[in-house]
Amino acid sequence: MSFITKFTASALMSVAMIASANNNAFAADLQVEVSGITQVKGEILLALFDQKGRWLRTAAMRTKTAATGDKVVLTFSGLAEGEYAISAFQDLNGNGDLDRNLIGIPSEPYGFSNDAVGNFGPPSFEDAKIKMDAQNKSIRIRLN
Repeated sequence: MSFITKFTASALMSVAMIASANNNAFAADLQVEVSGITQVKGEILLALFDQKGRWLRTAAMRTKTAATGDKVVLTFSGLAEGEYAISAFQDLNGNGDLDRNLIGIPSEPYGFSNDAVGNFGPPSFEDAKIKMDAQNKSIRIRLN
């Protein structure tokens, strides 16, 4: 390898390492306390959405935990700066889906970030969005 090739490869490696370190430096954790759990059974499932166009369709991340008391705490780790919205529900029967009645109203407890509510349907991404910066953040969602 010539000196120039070695120098270029070394420089590119350094840039990649710095970029990687910078990305990790801006990664933050979002801690979510879910309250309003009235039945200690099933699991609490959270879905995090990072784009308005994917809201309630394609989650960027998911997490879950057993419903062990009247509230639980879950964490999304390594989030970049940006806007996110979260949907939550308690899966009482363990089927992994938010069950609904005959007219489409959820029959299991559910909630959204900012405790956002919708009119004749779920809230908008705009109503549920939270802004993450380089700092860790804690929010609360109350199940209905």
